[in-house]
Amino acid sequence: MIKIGCDIVEISRIEKSIQNEHFLKSVFTENEISYCRQAENFAGIFAAKEACLKAIGTGINIRLCKIEILHDENGKPFTQFLKEKYIFDLSISHDGNTAMAVACAEEIK
Repeated sequence: MIKIGCDIVEISRIEKSIQNEHFLKSVFTENEISYCRQAENFAGIFAAKEACLKAIGTGINIRLCKIEILHDENGKPFTQFLKEKYIFDLSISHDGNTAMAVACAEEIK
């Protein structure tokens, strides 16, 4: 069964939040922080993490820094989150002051 989750966030909200070191370290991994060049990158990754949790239906029951969103050589986002239980496909987009992400999760039998 394929499950889908999506999330949308205001980039300006994330831009303000990442100024707080505690927020930055509790939500993003070192690899993600190194990847992000602008607030829209942080917002897209934030949305992808929430979309992953929504896809598997658990709600936000773990720290977001435990989910790492990486990008392949072509820029496509991926995650190894719960790789022993799910295969994820991710899409991230941003325009204007919003960023959104969709996560499709397929449970491994």
